[in-house]
This record gives sequence, C-alpha cells and structure tokens, in this order.
Amino acid sequence: MFRKTLALIVGALTLVAFTQPVSAAVSCHFVPVTKVGELGTFYGRVVDLNTGKQLVGIRASEQTPSASVLKVLTGIAAITQLPAKYTVDTKVFTVDEEPGTLVLQGSGDPTLSRLMPPHYTTYPKPARLPKLAAKALAALPSGTIIRRIVVDSSFFSGVAFNPYWKASDRTNGYVSPIVGLAVDGARVNPDLTSKQYSGVRVSDPVMQAAKSFKDSLGALASSATLVLKLDKSLHLTPLVAVTSSPIEAWVDHAMKFSDNTEVEYIARHVSSWMGFGTNYTSIQPMVVQTLGQLGVSSKGLVMKDAAGLAQADRVTPKLITDALVAADRFSDSVGDFSGYLANSSSAGTLSTRFKGANKLPAGVVQAKTGFIPGLYSLAGYVTARDGHRLVFAFFARGGGVGGGTRTKLDSLVVRAFTCGARLTN
Repeated sequence: MFRKTLALIVGALTLVAFTQPVSAAVSCHFVPVTKVGELGTFYGRVVDLNTGKQLVGIRASEQTPSASVLKVLTGIAAITQLPAKYTVDTKVFTVDEEPGTLVLQGSGDPTLSRLMPPHYTTYPKPARLPKLAAKALAALPSGTIIRRIVVDSSFFSGVAFNPYWKASDRTNGYVSPIVGLAVDGARVNPDLTSKQYSGVRVSDPVMQAAKSFKDSLGALASSATLVLKLDKSLHLTPLVAVTSSPIEAWVDHAMKFSDNTEVEYIARHVSSWMGFGTNYTSIQPMVVQTLGQLGVSSKGLVMKDAAGLAQADRVTPKLITDALVAADRFSDSVGDFSGYLANSSSAGTLSTRFKGANKLPAGVVQAKTGFIPGLYSLAGYVTARDGHRLVFAFFARGGGVGGGTRTKLDSLVVRAFTCGARLTN
C-alpha cells in the first residue's frame, strides 16, 4: 500500500496547479478525435476508477490483435501469483562417478549475465555467470582439471522458439529462443558500455552460455568438452549457485522496456508455479485462471504467447481495462501495478512520448505501449486534471496506421487527462 500511496501523493502534488473542472467550452466527446486516418479502425475503452463508470466504449468488446499491451496480463499474473521475493538459482554440480566433470544447470533466469563491472547489461543487479564460475573453482579441490562441462537447460518444456512467431523476430532482436539456460537475454553483445552493443538474439543461447561459463573457468577448463544434454542417470552433488534478482525486478524491467524474452520467461515461471507447466501452451490457461481469481472475464482472449508478438493473439479493450481495474483494486495486497509501467518522465518505452502538443505533467500517465505490423496499441492509467484516476486501452488497426499513429494515440490520452470524469463517447 505504501508504494501506491506515495505515488498518488506525488501525483497529487504535481497536479495542484492543474486540478480544476474542465471548461464547458472544451469538447469532451471522444469519438470525433478517433476519426483520423492514422488510427485506422479504432478500438478503445476508458473507465473511471473513482466511480467504476465506463466513460468511453468504441468496439470495446470486439477482438483485436494486442501487440505488447498483452504483456500487462503476464505482469498482473506475476505480481498476484508469485511470492514478491520469488527468485531462481543457476547451479553447478559435481558428478560422483566422473571427477573433473561439472554440470551447469539453468533454472530459467533471463537476466543471468556474463558481464562483470564496469561492464553492464540492461538488467538491474543480475546474477553473474563469472561469479558462479569463481565460486565453483574455489569450492573444488585445488588444481582440479575440468575435463567436461555438461549443461542442463531442460527447465522449460516444449519447443524453444514459438511457432506463432516469425523467424525474423529472433534475427531482428525482438525475442530469443526460450530455454532453461541463457545469458543476457541471449543478446549477441549485451554490453551497454560497448559501441558494438547488439540486441540481436543468438540462435543457440545454451551454447552461448556454456562457452561463457567455460571461458570464466579459465585455464583449468581450457580443454574441457562441452556437452549440451544431461544424462539423467548421473549422480550429482550440489557445489555452488548464484541467485537471480527477485521477480518484481523482472516485471518492472519487462513492462517498462517491453522485453519480449523476459516476459516469456516470467509467464512460464508463473505457469509452472500454478501447475500448468512450462510450455508456451500453458500461458493462456494460467492467465485465464488468474483473471478468474481477480473477477475478470477472459472472454475474447487468445494468447499464443506472453509478449504479444504473435499475430494470432487477441484481446478486447474491455478485457484489458477490466484487468487493469482489478490490479488496482487488489493493490493493497499485491502492490501498485501502475508503478511497473513506463511513464514519460523516466527511462522506458514512453521516454520519447507525450512531447510537444501532447505534453502532460510528469508522472500522470503510466502505460504499456505496443506495436506489430498493422497495429499500434497503448493501455494504462492516467490521473486526469480533475483528479479522477482513469484506466484506458486503445488499439489502432489496419489501413492508415503508421509512424504518426503513436502521436495520435497519445493525443487520446491527453483528451482523457483534460476531460476526466466529463469524458464521453
């Protein structure tokens, strides 16, 4: 509750100069501002959190592709289902019958990093593979020669690359294969201090992680053979481990920066925790159950993935806004979900939005952006000029959408901010 209360106090102080009834001369009709080419076929809904009243509904119960707005459903599931301090361990084992063999076992940590300071990756305070290697060397008898490194990346089940994704989604850096062991989200070069930084994802994250671990072990493993499948008959003894940052840090980064790979990992952890398994096919059942527990109908939901990359994904503005309303309603027990979303005054996907004619007071909008070819989306919260807290979900689809669509979507949020409770179709 503290985080939400603090956020609302800051927002209220920001709005002192703005909180006033909108002039009757200002139009608060919403439909006219959606009749522009850049918004194509428009789907949208706005709900007043203060009263529960629907202020705007345009195709609000019709299905539309989601793009990355779908991520909010995974984020809400994570903070409501998993313990706040949920973490995972990347482990090293010795093999009883094979002295000189190490087993590196992943547990699905998308933020595990091969970088050490002063180099850093996009993920805050990650577990570090070189530190794990150093701990392993320190725990082994002095001078032990490591002859084999066996990698266990079997934490997730099913195919590594979702068949509903385009092959280009990996090569253009949008998402990686989802495997039990990877480093830095499988980026080619994750080092943000490097001029050669590359967010393109490698095709074999497991091998990338295995090579990084071998390199970190140094001379004692220089001639070690890499084996990428664990023989389950081996007898393993735990040696050392490193622990990931907590799940709430993953959710915060994934929502603010729209990290597709990170969201897919998060969804599978939630699915596993709830007993649905770790295949991509487990994501929709997990979300449907979560929504039901929050009192939200999942009618119209199609989740072929967690990130919203799949063109076959479907949501409705009603479903998304109802989920965001429910997340706010349960904020006393699970924390304020809006705090995980990007805003225009901090780093993230809104850092270049709400500028110029669409500029709003700092901190009044928290939202999730979305884009796939043929569709732009935006959903979240806005504290209006009259002090009312509004929830919105907007989707612009089909002919006419393009580079100017983001600005037009932002202008719809500005209209909601300006009008507050007076907003109407």
